[in-house]
Amino acid sequence: MTLERIRALRPHALMLLALATTVGCSDSGVLTPEVAGPSFAMAGAESQPADVIENFGLIQGAELHDAWLTRNARSIHVRMKATVPAPNTATVWAAIFNAPEGCWHTPCTLEDLLENPDAEPSLLRAGGRVLGGSNVNITGRVREGDLSNVMFGPGLGDARTAEVHFIIRAHGPALPTQVDDQIHTFDGGCGENECLDVGAAIFLTPVG
Repeated sequence: MTLERIRALRPHALMLLALATTVGCSDSGVLTPEVAGPSFAMAGAESQPADVIENFGLIQGAELHDAWLTRNARSIHVRMKATVPAPNTATVWAAIFNAPEGCWHTPCTLEDLLENPDAEPSLLRAGGRVLGGSNVNITGRVREGDLSNVMFGPGLGDARTAEVHFIIRAHGPALPTQVDDQIHTFDGGCGENECLDVGAAIFLTPVG
C-alpha cells in the first residue's frame, strides 16, 4: 500500500489516529508491566518492557495489560497480554522508526510516521490471529529486511536500535469467507464488522 493510500485512509484509520494520541502522553498513561519477562526470550536476545502502554477505550471491556519486546541481531518479537471480548479476530501492526534520533518528537509520533523521512519510518503487519478467548497473549514478529507485510517504508533496519510501536487492531467476529483477510490485512472484515483498536505498546531504543 502506498503512502498516498495511507493518507487517504487516515480519517478512517483509528490505528493511525491512535498513534497520534499515544505518543507524547503524560506519565499517567505509562504502565509498568508486572511480569518478570517473556517466556519466549531467545538465547542472545535482549528483552525490554514497554516504555508506554496506552488503552484507547474504543471497545468496551478491551484492555492491553502489558507487553514485552525481545530483540536479537536480526529480528524483534513482541508478546502482549490483553483482554479482548470474544469472539474476535485481530491483527498486530508495527510502526517502525529506524532512525528515532531523527524524529521531531520523543517518542516518535504519527507526524513522524507520515511526514518525516529523517526518521526512516515504516508501517507493517507484524501478526494476526483468531482469538479463542477474552484473555489472550497476542504476539508479533518483524525481521530485518522483510518487506512481505510492509504497507510503506523500508521495513525494519536494525532490530537493536529501532523505536517500535505495536498496535492491536480488532476486526470483530470471524467471518467464514473473510477470516484470512481479518488476520492479514488492515481493513479485513471491516465492511461487515466494526474494526477498532485496542491499544498500543511503545518500545523506545534501549539505552546502553
